[in-house]
Amino acid sequence: MIIAVEANALSQERITGVGNVILHYLNALKKIDRDNFYLVYSMDGLKHIDITGERWREICFDYGLKRARITTRRRWLAVKSGEVQVPFTRAVMLLLRAAKIALEILDEIVFTWKLASSLKHEKADIYLATSTYYYPHFFRSSIKQAGILYDLVWKLFPGTMEFGTKVRMVLFTLRNMKKADLLVAISENTKTDARNLLRIPTRIEAIPLAADPNIFYRAKPRSVAAVRKKYGISKKYILSVCTLEPRKNLKSLIAAYCAMPSRHEYQLVLVGMTGWIGSDFFRDLEKSGVMENILVTGYVAADELAPIYTGAALFAFPSLYEGFGLPVLEAMQCGCPVITSNSSSIPEVAGDAALMLDPDDVAGLSASMERILGDASLRHAMSSKGLRRAALFSWEKSARSLLDSLSSLVDAGQ
Repeated sequence: MIIAVEANALSQERITGVGNVILHYLNALKKIDRDNFYLVYSMDGLKHIDITGERWREICFDYGLKRARITTRRRWLAVKSGEVQVPFTRAVMLLLRAAKIALEILDEIVFTWKLASSLKHEKADIYLATSTYYYPHFFRSSIKQAGILYDLVWKLFPGTMEFGTKVRMVLFTLRNMKKADLLVAISENTKTDARNLLRIPTRIEAIPLAADPNIFYRAKPRSVAAVRKKYGISKKYILSVCTLEPRKNLKSLIAAYCAMPSRHEYQLVLVGMTGWIGSDFFRDLEKSGVMENILVTGYVAADELAPIYTGAALFAFPSLYEGFGLPVLEAMQCGCPVITSNSSSIPEVAGDAALMLDPDDVAGLSASMERILGDASLRHAMSSKGLRRAALFSWEKSARSLLDSLSSLVDAGQ
């Protein structure tokens, strides 16, 4: 069987979310599958995995439009960041941004055309789209199409998404989901949402994610101390790891933290890249009155995540909605007590190993954090439960389930 995998997220310098899912699936498939052949496609080359071996091949197209898109994007970022000074900066930025968007749209069209042609030439049996955008639109054939379904934020919480992203999802996502032969949802909750809200006939299988034990583990005290020093963590701390965007409900977390009587004993450490989150979020931080105890680290490298999770007194994750809620599993695998939301897919991940509550209950979140932080025996019990819960998930098990689902598609068509 020839399996083609779209892996555009692995072209980014820094990967989160979707990129990590693709990376771990590919690594697990390389480990367990000795029978099938893999074609791994990307727009700009793979930066986080080495595709070697007789049964694995990377395919990356090189053409003028692609090079123009990359060059324009680099120039726009350089002007935006102030790295390059130009006259009439605002006008230049607007022109470069317009050119960047136009080239991105054109390049996606060309990429999908080239992808379709390549899949036909390579005689692929099945195509796995790891995003909702990159389906081979330009030809019809017997190739089976599968896609990974991460969440339905665009349908359930459109107000928490950037407008451009929301429009793109509405225009492309539903069409691609209907076109696919199989959707692999990352949780039962996401599968149920897709069935109830979209009413599409596509077959949907739920396969959970996992936390990589090589990245998430109970780190040694020396590693914890080094990370604390690097990021300026000078007190005991409450941790939250997520992309900084409205859906993660960080405003409620900050409000709950401000209401804690013992807040001066703890820093609140927010780890993650800035996503779509208005500048008002940072203004609210300034106005909170406890800014001296709130630390926003930005992106943290993979080899520093275990120490930063391990060193935390508590992991707080009051997200409004998650397709899976991987940070909850990561924290538990590092032995960190977890308090999180009782909504969407999170209970599937947390089981009985975390304290869960309504994400809108700011007073309850504040009181619960105070309770956990003030009770060492409770923290120890939650840590032990979390470690046992995390052991139930593995990328190898998920990859075997994915491979079985893909194989069944091809078998059914023979």
